[in-house]
Parts: sequence; C-alpha cells; structure tokens
Amino acid sequence: MAEKPPVATKKPKRALLSQAVQAQQPVAIKAPAITDNEATTKPQRTGRVGTRMLGGHVSETAQRQFKILAAEQDKTVQSLLEEAINDVFRKYGKEPIA
Repeated sequence: MAEKPPVATKKPKRALLSQAVQAQQPVAIKAPAITDNEATTKPQRTGRVGTRMLGGHVSETAQRQFKILAAEQDKTVQSLLEEAINDVFRKYGKEPIA
C-alpha cells in the first residue's frame, strides 16, 4: 500500500511564527508626564458644579418636539427643562428651585 503524501496546512509552523514575533521591533511610545495631583483630580466644568443629572426616557417624537420648541424659544434644552421642572414644582405646591 502506498503512503499518502503529507497534507499541506495553511497555518505557519510554530517556529516560524515565533521567529516572526521576535523579529518585530518594539515601538517606543512617549506619554506626557503626569504629576500626582493631575492623576487624582478630574477637570470639572464650572457650569456643572453643585448639580446632579436628572433624566428620563421619552418617545422620539416628544424629544424632537422639545428640541424644536427650545430652538423656537431661542433657549437651550437645559434651560427649558429647568423651566418645566419649576412649573411642576409650582403645580404641586413646592418652591421652584431648579
């Protein structure tokens, strides 16, 4: 009985693969120096100091209409939301503090 010829594999032999990896030159990446204070503190936006995020999900059409209303009134969405929250506070007998 005749022997079968060896099957050619598409995978490189381990020796060739390890040689290729070793042949690659490492790339030096220079990172800017960071002091201890910079590493532990986050930059804060002054407009957000003392505030908290309050959110909810609405339909896409409601969101679009709200943004259109803000543009028509030449206001930001943030200021229009604050106005709406204050209106809800007044409706329920609370002080408008938003």
